[in-house]
Amino acid sequence: MDSKALRVTAVLGTAAGLALAVVPAASAAQPHAHPHTVSHAVNHHVVSPRDHVVSHTKSAQQSSNWAGYAATGSYTAATATWTVPTVTTSSSDKYSSDWVGIDGYNNSDLIQLGTEQDSVGGQAEYQAWWEILPAAETPIDSVTISPGDSITATIQSNGDGSWTMTLTDNTDGESFSTTQDYSGPGDSVEYIEEAPEIDGSIASPAQLSEADFSDLTANGSDPGLTSSDEIDLVQNGTTYYKPALTGTDSFTVSDEG
Repeated sequence: MDSKALRVTAVLGTAAGLALAVVPAASAAQPHAHPHTVSHAVNHHVVSPRDHVVSHTKSAQQSSNWAGYAATGSYTAATATWTVPTVTTSSSDKYSSDWVGIDGYNNSDLIQLGTEQDSVGGQAEYQAWWEILPAAETPIDSVTISPGDSITATIQSNGDGSWTMTLTDNTDGESFSTTQDYSGPGDSVEYIEEAPEIDGSIASPAQLSEADFSDLTANGSDPGLTSSDEIDLVQNGTTYYKPALTGTDSFTVSDEG
């Protein structure tokens, strides 16, 4: 996978992902290598996702690579819990990722942490990762990701230019933490299911089961999400991933492609 920045070609967005093989959930394959450069950040050929909003349907923004919710303000911490969706394998490679991030909505900075669920070479692959643009994503090999796992990811500023990213698999108890320098403005927070950029092009979205995001926080509190924060992932006129709020701090993402 490459860097996990937002790729907005239709209206708004950012994200990443890997492929999935046809194997039982209990024996889901973990990627052995990352031959592809994956990016989850904003399309660097675009000044801002907002500049490319082409339409609004029921207040939803459209992006070629992001689905979920993004809010603007001033942020130093964000948390999300989600259920890793199951990937349906296909003859062609398709990718997806779920993550929480700060920045990337109005700028080209982004710090993010999440999971990939891809179909590569006819096999299902699941992987945890973290990323700080402009660098590519860094795989987290110490946490084994399987479909159906409950994942909690937290990004927290330490107030000294360093940020701590922690990812916990609540299902099997494995966890990971890293502290890295980050200097972005912190002017947006995102909770996203994405079709990442692979080797410079936005990937075809993987076919997924429904993803549930819950217990979302921004600066330690309920982010207060509304329908105006919604982003639909639309490619070539087809809506692939569509989120729906279940509360001001929770939502689901359905695959409609």
